[in-house]
Amino acid sequence: MSGQYFAKHEELRRNGSYNHRAATVRADIFTGNPFFDAHDIVQVKYEMLRAVDKDEQEVSSAAETFGFSRVSFYQIKKGFDEGGIVGLMPRKRGPKGSRKITDSDVEFARRFVGTHTKAQIVAILRDERNVEISKRTLERKLADKKNA
Repeated sequence: MSGQYFAKHEELRRNGSYNHRAATVRADIFTGNPFFDAHDIVQVKYEMLRAVDKDEQEVSSAAETFGFSRVSFYQIKKGFDEGGIVGLMPRKRGPKGSRKITDSDVEFARRFVGTHTKAQIVAILRDERNVEISKRTLERKLADKKNA
């Protein structure tokens, strides 16, 4: 792999759009043409959608050729229809925010900063608001810029 491709693949990994299943992409367009890179998941998804829409390939055939399931095709198409190219970017999985402590709880805890230790504030949150968090979580939440 040349330095140019190595740098591109590192950037794809960094921004979350690296296709770890590039070997499953069997579409002819991705063989022999350096412009098309099976490691670029956004490009693979776009070309799969284009193959169905413009080349009139069957969904199941195109999905398999581009390394996806038929169900994934429809999820990808929905993402594209709703968000354009940005809708093809992979999304982070898992919880999108704190599930243990709310912004209201953080504001409540801020009232005790300076007069109580972190351990005491954690105990107050537990006793008065039924919130179970660690001292470290409390420290992170109190330092969080968006909660300041």
